[in-house]
Amino acid sequence: MRTLLLADDNVTVQRVIALTFAQEQVRVVTASDGNQAMDRMVMERPDIVLAGSTLPQINGYQLSRCVESKPELKGVRVLLLSGAFEAIDEARLASSGANGVIEKPVEPGEVISRVKELLGLKTD
Repeated sequence: MRTLLLADDNVTVQRVIALTFAQEQVRVVTASDGNQAMDRMVMERPDIVLAGSTLPQINGYQLSRCVESKPELKGVRVLLLSGAFEAIDEARLASSGANGVIEKPVEPGEVISRVKELLGLKTD
């Protein structure tokens, strides 16, 4: 089973993502801010991270750069979650090393598809 770390300060988003993956071979662990996400990454060693781009303390862009810089997290994929009315900073996105962006409100099918694609899993 693969592990997905969801770093988002919105409890509703956390619940939606957990429900989205309830029938998948993906275990969801959550963090409410960037510092907590970093701690969880060390403890859980997730396969993929979904991180809010405006996450408190350490935002999604910074979190992605941290993942890129830590040898023990090599291979961990990062997708940023952005609000529907947040502009994506393409230059920051490129320099962060993130593997893409999913816009909120999230579409469950799209999230599952993107995560499976990045993890090299078969999509149904």
